[in-house]
Amino acid sequence: MNLEPSPPAGLLVHELTPGQVDTVVEEVFVRGVRCGLLDRPPVGPPPTTATPDAAAPQWLPGDGRITGSCPSRDWCRSDIALPALSAPAPGPDDLWRILEVLVFTPHVQIRLAEGAERGWISADAPGPLPAPLRPRDRAFLLRGHNGGDHRRPDRPASHETAPLTATSEPDGTRAVLPLDPVDATAAVRPLGAGRTLAHSAGSWLTVREYWAEDPETGAVGVAFHRLTGFRTGADPTGPAPDPGTGDPVREA
Repeated sequence: MNLEPSPPAGLLVHELTPGQVDTVVEEVFVRGVRCGLLDRPPVGPPPTTATPDAAAPQWLPGDGRITGSCPSRDWCRSDIALPALSAPAPGPDDLWRILEVLVFTPHVQIRLAEGAERGWISADAPGPLPAPLRPRDRAFLLRGHNGGDHRRPDRPASHETAPLTATSEPDGTRAVLPLDPVDATAAVRPLGAGRTLAHSAGSWLTVREYWAEDPETGAVGVAFHRLTGFRTGADPTGPAPDPGTGDPVREA
């Protein structure tokens, strides 16, 4: 019996060297500048005009309670803009405080493990895949209490395009999101023949799922996921399945 899990299809993963891990920490947390390894990754297809990594925003939803975004040259992080709602940034002398760091663009993700002892960078592998193993893009609604009274945007003058928003819930739960969130809405519309189209809007975390197939049973399941972005507006994956049947529905 083979107990080794099957590798995710369509994914390239490269382990970072200790020097590369140190550089990620220095750029993101110490100097607060763009992570160069995300713009020039050692894995995945090279950047093209269709996927300009060097111009893509970078996001940080990791390391305890630190969040942030880097739309161009400098990071706007919660530990600087909203320190009361954030953990302090780790530095070279206290890497032991790192639980996990995820820093990513739409096309590449870096993950640093606990204590920044190891790190990995992941991206799409080139080439087509059969339908059951093609990566799937998903969007997860960032649930929050609707209404402006439950969110306070913070947009430093030096980061006009990098919003941070302090959000709260009636039970006292608070968080910082690296975007300007909007109220969540949902609507359904009958299409005829018993079909219903469901539209959702709000603030989203987008994710790409990678699948693996068990060589003995043929079973297919999600084996890896990579964060791809933060979005507001309509569901980036399109209308939801029919609320009554769960069948996929697309408007003609």
